[in-house]
Amino acid sequence: MTTSNYLMQTMRTACIAIFLSLTALPAAHAAKDPVPATLEETQQLDGQTLLLNGSGPHVIKRVKIFNIGIYTPKLKTTSQELLASTGPIRIKLVMLKEVESELMSRRFLADIRSSTTKEERNQLVNQLLALGEGFATIGDWKVGDVMTIDWTRGKGTVFRSNNKQIGEVLKDDLTMQAILKIWLGENVADNKLKRLLLGDKE
Repeated sequence: MTTSNYLMQTMRTACIAIFLSLTALPAAHAAKDPVPATLEETQQLDGQTLLLNGSGPHVIKRVKIFNIGIYTPKLKTTSQELLASTGPIRIKLVMLKEVESELMSRRFLADIRSSTTKEERNQLVNQLLALGEGFATIGDWKVGDVMTIDWTRGKGTVFRSNNKQIGEVLKDDLTMQAILKIWLGENVADNKLKRLLLGDKE
């Protein structure tokens, strides 16, 4: 075999190998994709039965990060109604992708800051610091991990990761309002998710 023929054969073999590896990627990726997590229709909080107001995937750059559900005593169909609710309210997140703890904390706090006014952020300084410290105590988030954010009027907001409390109880009512506005405020990043959380069906 001449040198030129040998090079052509080598290149052809390499191209075939690359092609096969590329065509195999979708199947391998699909096998690793998590099964879409389901959120229960009801939850118990503070002696009350809460109803699943709505749920959907939180997506960043076309990647589903977690499923989110909002639970309230009575179903609400508008942001104004839900934000005015006297509670209790539970937000439940079920992870669909592995996320580093620091990144999760940084993104969460950034979303809170972007969903609030300057005056609200001034009132939330201590709460955000406490929340950041709480996130630092937990490990990276794995597929299937669950976060709950519970708010009861007059008692405050409690974060839990897989039923373990994150940080201290944030004893105010503004924190939960700021968190809810991430997905239900006037300038949300994902209007489709906002509609789903208010009871729309896909």
